[in-house]
Amino acid sequence: MAEIGALLDALTDAISSQDEERVVRCFTTRAVFVTPAGVMEGHEQIGWYFRQLFTAFPDMRNEITARAVLDDTIITEWTFSGTHTGVLLLPGGTEVMGTGRRVVFPAAGAYTMGDDGVFASGRVYYDQLAFYRQTGCDLRLRRTA
Repeated sequence: MAEIGALLDALTDAISSQDEERVVRCFTTRAVFVTPAGVMEGHEQIGWYFRQLFTAFPDMRNEITARAVLDDTIITEWTFSGTHTGVLLLPGGTEVMGTGRRVVFPAAGAYTMGDDGVFASGRVYYDQLAFYRQTGCDLRLRRTA
């Protein structure tokens, strides 16, 4: 399915260009996008998620390092890079002010194309602890009894 590769390239370019409108156009209006930060449904929530990333990392880039297509799904790996200069919103609502730290880490995802030629779903995976450490977040692991 050649067009799924082109759609992934379009999404990656839109993210690296920080073009929220182009990002959401890569998804159906009812798409579900799952990340370690939470589940986003539809253009409004997906756009909001990327707006948060673009604010926290105004120079962010995703560089694809591998991909494989299986029917209507594309699996991809990439390297995320950016400088944490803006407010980073963590799950639970905690805001982390920009630290000026450079962040580089690998990530992976799976995107499934819908009937209308854009992604109906996406799932993104990355090492959250590595991400938070690199941004300089003060994480305290707590045990509950």
